[in-house]
Amino acid sequence: MNKIIYKLMRFGCALMCTTTFLSCTDILDQLPKDSLTGQTVWTDPQGAVQFVNAIYGQMPSGFDRNYQGWAKGLYLLDGASDDGDVGMPWTHSNELQTGNFLPSNVPWGETWGDYYSLVRKTNIALENLNSLKDEALRNRLLGETYFLRGFIYHELLRLYGMPSTGSEPTGVPLISKSLTLNDNFQLPRASYDEVVNFIIADLDKAASLLPKKGAIEAGRATSGAANALKSRVLLYAGRWQAAADAANKVINTDYTLFNDYRTLFLTKNNNEIVFAKKFQAPDKVHFGLNNGFDVVNSPPSIRGGSDAGWGGNVPTQNFVDSYDMIDGKPQAESPLYKATEPYANLDPRFEATVVHNGSTFRGRVIELFAGGADVTGRAEDTKTGYILRKFHEEQYVLYTKSSDQDWIFLRYAEVLLNYAEAKNEASGPDATVYSAINAIRKRAGIPDLVTGLSKDQMRAKIRNERRIELAFEEHRFFDIRRWKIAESLLNGPLYGMKMTKSGNTITYTRYAFETRGFPAKLYVLPIPQAEIDKNPAAKQIAGW
Repeated sequence: MNKIIYKLMRFGCALMCTTTFLSCTDILDQLPKDSLTGQTVWTDPQGAVQFVNAIYGQMPSGFDRNYQGWAKGLYLLDGASDDGDVGMPWTHSNELQTGNFLPSNVPWGETWGDYYSLVRKTNIALENLNSLKDEALRNRLLGETYFLRGFIYHELLRLYGMPSTGSEPTGVPLISKSLTLNDNFQLPRASYDEVVNFIIADLDKAASLLPKKGAIEAGRATSGAANALKSRVLLYAGRWQAAADAANKVINTDYTLFNDYRTLFLTKNNNEIVFAKKFQAPDKVHFGLNNGFDVVNSPPSIRGGSDAGWGGNVPTQNFVDSYDMIDGKPQAESPLYKATEPYANLDPRFEATVVHNGSTFRGRVIELFAGGADVTGRAEDTKTGYILRKFHEEQYVLYTKSSDQDWIFLRYAEVLLNYAEAKNEASGPDATVYSAINAIRKRAGIPDLVTGLSKDQMRAKIRNERRIELAFEEHRFFDIRRWKIAESLLNGPLYGMKMTKSGNTITYTRYAFETRGFPAKLYVLPIPQAEIDKNPAAKQIAGW
């Protein structure tokens, strides 16, 4: 798709939602908009619910994060990790992969303003919800809003903040009330720990006010979601025992692992989902009519009714190498691995996640060898030799259905992984750590971990299990940063697989498809310069 078409789409796909509280709601029976005043909103149950619904609807996700005002999603953050590449060379993914950008042009820079707009709305809600006479509804909406504010600050902190052992504040500005023209708008960063403590306080309030899963409409926050998010926030902060305790409040309660990893991400409201952003065509879709994740993440060789796929996110060979074989051993150690058949006998999550040469995808066998049907010579062709399968609704022809898969922010498998990591770091690999990891491996169809692992050995196993289980759910981007290993993984070549065919024989050859750089400052994103200009007190950190 050429630049002219993109420019046309930029105007044709203009966002229809306003930034007022009435935008992006999914409520069919709405109050007349011309009758809504501040007093009406907060004394009428329907108006209050609509206000909170709008916050849910405007939460950025991997499927619909704002992209330069004209598109939604386009690529996942994991496309800028060692696990992924982005097949659309015209996106700002190259800059995010190398750190070759300035605060004046931050990739996904709109996200800062989007989140702080939502912070303001949560503050307005918390200041006004006590006007509701219905105590049960009031408490529920307060719980939802505390959860949403905590979630928003978690996202801001992991994108724009970082832990620090020094005196420099490395969190993000904390705003706990709706500001007026009489307030001071010069707001410095808080410390990292201050932001973590603020988030935990919000989540504790949410957990005390919210019902359990099943006692509230799907898609809304629950007490389980509050504790699950708390486990992640504390894990990122390195508060190991507290993180394990928070996760343990969710384990063996209202959630179970869904039986099928492949369809987990396509089955709405299943019992593994702890918290998700809800989509439902035709009213709520990822990106435009008959568009979205499936179109953006199909190769240009796959065509639909009106156009071809855009290339999207693609896995790297580095990522493929991390899969164990079905005997539970790494590829380099297993007798089941064959260089002539490199994809046979891998962990079944591989086929559910990755499309490779010889895979059946969208109704036909994929040919990624030189001269094959899926090597078109277009810039959007995969450079890695792989295509992403995860999240795809393959049964629908491209451009015939709007993508409306729900984006899963929190799921039970992550809670188990959070617990295992935190408990291992706090006190070593006891039986509960093994139990959490082995439950996930059992669902995947591979053997339990071997017993007798040291703390360091278990750490390596847990990290690899997170990599496989949570692939392309935007965890790897943050995990390699919080573990402080991104510099060792992303300063140098990343690998793909080249395939050549001679007769009926395919030869597979690893090759470096590109060289990336990871300057130390890329452990955190800079605040966009336009925001610094408005608030110079929020200084850049980490060398930005």
